[in-house]
Amino acid sequence: MFAISFQISQKITIFAGRRIIFMEITGERHVLTQDFSNLAEYYNHLMHLATYHYAEKFIGGKKVLDFGCGSGYGSSLLSKTAESVIGADISREAVDFANEKYAAKNLSFKTIDEIGDEKFDVITSFQVIEHVSNDQEYLNTLKKLLKPDGILLISTPDRENRLYPFQQPWNVFHLKEYSGKSLKNALAKDFKQVKILKMTAEKELVMSEISRTLKQKKITLPSTLPFYPHFLRVFLLKLQSNIFEKLKKTISKSPKPAEISKNSTPDFIQKYSVNHIKFEENPELSTDLLAICSHN
Repeated sequence: MFAISFQISQKITIFAGRRIIFMEITGERHVLTQDFSNLAEYYNHLMHLATYHYAEKFIGGKKVLDFGCGSGYGSSLLSKTAESVIGADISREAVDFANEKYAAKNLSFKTIDEIGDEKFDVITSFQVIEHVSNDQEYLNTLKKLLKPDGILLISTPDRENRLYPFQQPWNVFHLKEYSGKSLKNALAKDFKQVKILKMTAEKELVMSEISRTLKQKKITLPSTLPFYPHFLRVFLLKLQSNIFEKLKKTISKSPKPAEISKNSTPDFIQKYSVNHIKFEENPELSTDLLAICSHN
């Protein structure tokens, strides 16, 4: 089985004799929230939701596998349209959280090892391929789980604006990031039909995320050179992050800028919704990729 690099943090509380599972937001498994400190955070939230909404057009009356379901919110969205949905994740903690929060008559959650030899009409695997150590093993697994006439949907960050051409990922949990071309080449080895769409939005919204990643790729360049082995890259990125955090605490003894009150709604939430995320073949600006694959 291919290895997957993720982070998860879980808290279990007993309330009135019932076990309640909470999952903390780590940035790698998206958990639905209404707290956004800036437009880039909100864009990423909308992007995650929009990917699942886009998948709805393929799943009416279908048997669906959400491979790498994380917290389970996306599987729950799919279950409102599909005949049945199984959300699968490598993490038992994620599966327990999802079953606690989202399980329904046509929706269940399993670990990847528990899927067995079931076949599915549609497989979604969003923001997963960048975490796997061997993308061909991962794709072969999905191909075996897909019916001959099935459809596979995969999303992943678009490295074009996130990284320099020679740069390794600055996200410590990402093992490899893809351009539209490299993703299509990887998928074409297992699927006859591969269509790549890019995720975008109007300029203010999409640039909030691109500006954030532009800063990241410049700041982390010394830690992400192409000849570094994986362990060294991770070590340097964590060291760099710790140094920056200490510097922030040391320098910012002056009053901090006013933060958005949790009791108020930021203007950008009122201005933008999931409908502002677009899927296009050749947009001027993009942050993520969506691949639509089939055997036929």
